[in-house]
Amino acid sequence: MNNYKNFEVTDWVDDPGFRKWVYKGEQDSFWISILENTPSQAENIEQAKDILLMVRGEFDNIPEQELALRKSKLLDYISQEGQVRSWWRGRWFQVAAVLLLTLGFGGYYRKQFFPVPYNAVLSRSGSTAIIEIINNTEQVKLVTLPDGSSVILKKDARISYPDKFYADKREVVMLGEAFFEVQKNPDKPFYIYSGEMLTKVTGTSFSIKANATDKQVQLVVKTGVVEISRNKAGEETKTNHLTLNPNQLVTLNRESNEFKTQNVNEPVLINLPIESQYFTFKKSSLKDVFSTLELVYGVHINFDKIVTVKCNITARLGDEPILEKLEMICEVLNARFEMKNNTVSIYSDGCEK
Repeated sequence: MNNYKNFEVTDWVDDPGFRKWVYKGEQDSFWISILENTPSQAENIEQAKDILLMVRGEFDNIPEQELALRKSKLLDYISQEGQVRSWWRGRWFQVAAVLLLTLGFGGYYRKQFFPVPYNAVLSRSGSTAIIEIINNTEQVKLVTLPDGSSVILKKDARISYPDKFYADKREVVMLGEAFFEVQKNPDKPFYIYSGEMLTKVTGTSFSIKANATDKQVQLVVKTGVVEISRNKAGEETKTNHLTLNPNQLVTLNRESNEFKTQNVNEPVLINLPIESQYFTFKKSSLKDVFSTLELVYGVHINFDKIVTVKCNITARLGDEPILEKLEMICEVLNARFEMKNNTVSIYSDGCEK
C-alpha cells in the first residue's frame, strides 16, 4: 500500500486509483478514508484533483494516453518555473492549464505561448473573463468578437479573447486555420498571436494557417495592409518586421525563424469560399445574396421569401465583418436583423415595386 503521507502533488496525479476516483468516483469510501486519515495531504490532494480536472477539460471521453500527455506537459512546465505549491497560489497555474487545453501541446507552442501572449490578453484587457472557442465540427464556425470583427474557424481551429478589449488595442490568441475580417479602427490596433507570428492590423481581411504540428506559420492578405513580426515576449519586434499588401503571402519558418514573402494570384490559403468571394452583387435577388452569406460564413439566415420576392441588391461589399454587411443590406431594404447562435433573422416589409 502506498505511503500517502509522503505524497507530493505529482504523486497524487500519477496514481491510477486516485485518477479513477477523481474522474469516475471509483472506491469513494476508500479515498474519503485516506482524506480523513492524512489531513496533512489535504492541500496536495485538492491541487492534484484540480490539475486532473483541468487537463481533462470539458471532454468526457479523452483517451488515457492524451490525459497523460496533458498532465505531463502541465507538470513539466510548472516544474520549470518553480514548485507546484507556489504556482497554485498565483493566477499563472490556471493560465497554464487553460493554455494546455486550448493551444495545443507541441514543443513549439509550449515555448512560444507560455506565458506572455495569453497573459497579454488576460492582463492588458482589464477583462474579468476569457472566452475560448474551439471548432469541433466538420463545418466552419463563425465567431463574432466583442468589437464586431468576424473570424471563421476551420475544423479544430481555436481562438481565445477577452469579453472586452483593452482601451487602445484588441488582442486575441489563435491556433489552427482561420479567416479574419477585422473591424476598422485605426485608433485601436488588432493583434493576433499565432505561435511565433505576431500580426497587427487596424482593419482588413486575411487568412492564417498556424497548426501546432506544422513547421511553418503562414498568412495571406485578401484586402488592406497587414504588419507582421516575430512574436517575442508578447511584443512587437523592430527586427524582421514586414508590411504586406493584398495578394501577398508570408511564411515563417519555425526552425530558422525567417520570413519569406511572395505574391500570389489569389489570396487562397486554407480553401475557404470567403477567400475568393468579393461580394459583388448586381440586381441580385435577396435569396441569392443571403445564400452567398450563408455559404461563406456558415450561418443560417431566416427571411420571408414571399414578402421580399421583389427585393434585389446592387452593391459591392468589401472586407466588412458579417454584422456590418448585414447592417448595410438591411439599410437598403429598410429592414432590421437579429443574430443569435449563428442564426440570422431578417425582418422586412418588402420592397417597392
